[in-house]
Amino acid sequence: MVENYQVAVTIRAETHGVSTEKIGEKTYVKPFAHEAEGHVFWRAIRQVIAVKEDGSAAIEENLQQFNSSCDQTVKFPAADAELQKSVRELCDRWQNLLKMQYEEGKDGLIRGLPEAASQLAGPDLSFLSLWLRRAFRPSLILPKEPMRFGTPVEHKIGDAVVSSWRPSGTETIEWAEGGNEPPAVILHVAQSLSWMERPTIRQEKNSLQIPPEKATFYADSLNTISLLDGSLLNSSRSASYEAKQVLEAVPGLPDAPEFGSKLTITVTMQRLP
Repeated sequence: MVENYQVAVTIRAETHGVSTEKIGEKTYVKPFAHEAEGHVFWRAIRQVIAVKEDGSAAIEENLQQFNSSCDQTVKFPAADAELQKSVRELCDRWQNLLKMQYEEGKDGLIRGLPEAASQLAGPDLSFLSLWLRRAFRPSLILPKEPMRFGTPVEHKIGDAVVSSWRPSGTETIEWAEGGNEPPAVILHVAQSLSWMERPTIRQEKNSLQIPPEKATFYADSLNTISLLDGSLLNSSRSASYEAKQVLEAVPGLPDAPEFGSKLTITVTMQRLP
């Protein structure tokens, strides 16, 4: 069986903080906000080349017809050249995997992907890379719970009391009717996690001046699944990773200085005839 999908990905990067500007004898604090955006499109051709005795399948996936728009051509006040460069590097990274073979279990878990498929957001964003590893594949992991329409099921992930350095939060799963042509169902999965980033060696030496970053991760996916063969008909998947640092209050400022960054990636897939 051969499946063809059109994939579209949008990247949005944001940073904010404060900078100082000296005018005469006075120093002023000035807030800033920078943005950058990029778009990548490709065709994914997925084929089952073998089925094993345990029900797992050997998959071959080819990525073709890449088209990207990751250079900011229209200047706007919040545009930033360095931030746009990082977006362009992500776009280029994704176009290096043109063909891969991997194994997919009956539960949807994937094994055997090339190492590059686990570094899609770069070495500094390992959590988002793990999400992309799954989000770019035209398949999904089915929940273990029975299918019940209109009844959300929530699971706790981790425990913030045990360690604030480990991700903790919730995952919510909900089923809905998807349509009749072909008969389908919709699986909605949302994850919300937060944790404190461990300080780097440089930060530890200056721990009194640089507080640790608070990281938050939010992912949301809507997947329409065929009831005829269990294949993915279409999906919309998005995830955002945000890191914030709040410094000590500064006399004369109404709020403590805050620095932050946010990366949001949206993936849409549509199965083609």
